[in-house]
Amino acid sequence: MNEAKRLTVLEIETKKFRRRLRGYDPVAVDAFLQEVAVHYEEVLTENHQLREELIGLREEVQRYRTLENTLKESLLLAQKSADETRANAHREAELILHEARRQAEQIRREAEAQVQRLLREIEALETRKRAAVMELRALLLSHMQALEPFEADAQYAIARP
Repeated sequence: MNEAKRLTVLEIETKKFRRRLRGYDPVAVDAFLQEVAVHYEEVLTENHQLREELIGLREEVQRYRTLENTLKESLLLAQKSADETRANAHREAELILHEARRQAEQIRREAEAQVQRLLREIEALETRKRAAVMELRALLLSHMQALEPFEADAQYAIARP
């Protein structure tokens, strides 16, 4: 497509028309062209300002897009970090739980060993107690047997006045 040639303010101001019979009033045409040139200059100035503003807005949009991408990346990194932290905490909790169970099992085994040792000690003490009672009984019996002859004499002496 052919792009139409843009007019400049100077071209509008300097444009001359051929005169004809029953043509347009040259003063009115010149005044109108002057007015068109002024408005055209305003439109060009506004157009330039709008282009500058558009460039600024596009740059600002690009900055916002960059910021948005940065924020998205930051959120993804934060989510990944949170997931890793959660996973690490879970692993650490599992390790702590495993260690606690291992220690509990060790304490239980030590307690069972101590119970068995105490039961053996109790059994040994009971055996010693029975042996001591039997020794004491035997000693008492032997002393009683040794006292029997004296007992008969003592009863005889008590019975005789």
